[in-house]
Amino acid sequence: MMPIEVVSAAGQQYLGFDPVDIKQIVISASPSNLYSAIVEFTQPIDLAELSDEITGHTTPAELNGKPYLKSQQPFLPSFAAVAETKLLLAPDATLQQLLRNKEAPKGALIKRLATIGSRDDLFISVDLENLRPLIQMGLSQAVNNVPAEYQLFFELPDYLKRVELRGSLSGAGPWELTADANNSDDADRVSKLIEEAIGLYSFTAAESAASLLANNDPVVQAMGRYQQRMTPIWAEGLTPKRDGERFTLFHSDEVDENSSQLTNIAIAGVLVAMLLPAVQASREAARRSMSQNNIKNILLALLNYDSSYGKFPAHANYSADGKPLLSWRVHILPFLEEQKLYEQFRLDEPWDSEHNQKLISQMPEVFLDPSSNRNTAEGKTHYLGVKGDGLAFDGSEKGRRIANFRDGTSNTIMILQVNNQRAATWTQPDDWELDPKNTLKGLAGSMHPGIFLAGFADAHVTFIEEKIDPKVFKHMLTIAGGEVVILD
Repeated sequence: MMPIEVVSAAGQQYLGFDPVDIKQIVISASPSNLYSAIVEFTQPIDLAELSDEITGHTTPAELNGKPYLKSQQPFLPSFAAVAETKLLLAPDATLQQLLRNKEAPKGALIKRLATIGSRDDLFISVDLENLRPLIQMGLSQAVNNVPAEYQLFFELPDYLKRVELRGSLSGAGPWELTADANNSDDADRVSKLIEEAIGLYSFTAAESAASLLANNDPVVQAMGRYQQRMTPIWAEGLTPKRDGERFTLFHSDEVDENSSQLTNIAIAGVLVAMLLPAVQASREAARRSMSQNNIKNILLALLNYDSSYGKFPAHANYSADGKPLLSWRVHILPFLEEQKLYEQFRLDEPWDSEHNQKLISQMPEVFLDPSSNRNTAEGKTHYLGVKGDGLAFDGSEKGRRIANFRDGTSNTIMILQVNNQRAATWTQPDDWELDPKNTLKGLAGSMHPGIFLAGFADAHVTFIEEKIDPKVFKHMLTIAGGEVVILD
């Protein structure tokens, strides 16, 4: 779409390398690992030459004795040169995991990648087996908005294990979109569903044509006749070709410019139609995983605080006249690798003093739920301590000891993820308190549909459904109530 000279100049200016030197890009993405990419160049790549446009969120660091650029934001990538001409991009936790793994990669997608022919400039493989729970989650949320006669098609992802797109942008090979069934029986079921779909399409088209033919306007009637003539042709074109367990949804050997554009449009439309139900669910699963990781890091900081001081921090430190000053969240900053920020606070002043107030906007990312529409500069956190008599934070200036958790640290909730409305200023001594009349006040209606996250005193994190029995939930909050909690 642009002259190659312009592409080269723009790449060198804004990226720090010439895009023309890119030989291959391999991108992998999953709800758990988020994403990673290996970019292979025809020329050696130097991390120091990458522009601030793409590395401004990183700082120089070392991993396995080698320099790399470490991301300071959980969703943005770190950068590591894994060979002279290969660059690895991934969120820092994922990148470190990949570089620690010394074994050869395994799995269905790796095997498929090894079979790609040299004619394929573009190859995309979607592993439906691993994505199936997310797809089902997305479909379950959409079921009420779909007419009953179409709901049988929601079972289609259960019978498919893989969807693949391959093509040649240079015209050296065909474009093809295929789907593979789990086995022969599932392929038979897919064929029946396709027949049902084509039948529904033909019936709906026939009804529409009949309505047009009943009109008194000759031009409208002509449209009806046209629709009657074209419906069988369209139905045949929409019917995938089956070869054993493989269904070919689209195949084109045409390589001229116009047909390539039509091919891209057709493929994009089919992919969107097939995968859109899973997209939102996948994003939510990724954000929920990040939120769980945030809470776990906060809990580990609390445990490290306990290891250093022999007790957990109180919900706040107090002034000489008994007034709460700064939240426990401020006091665990050194255990979250935020020593420099911690040293900026005046611990003998309240959270809203003229000096301390200026630090609210510097809230660490770990205190923000990724599903929220807020940003760290607002200084609002979604992770509050459980505060009250007999709970993890009792509201006094004395911190709890692990020995106080007689119900067991693995049975006692210490941190709760609240909804957007209940989010609190992170430096303020403000935590979640139980409302006996509304047990889930501040929790229900969170950014994670139907659930909220809970962190336990042993640092494990789980989600709790909003339909939980209020009595059971209360028992999970007490540190020494002696109750027996049984979850269905």
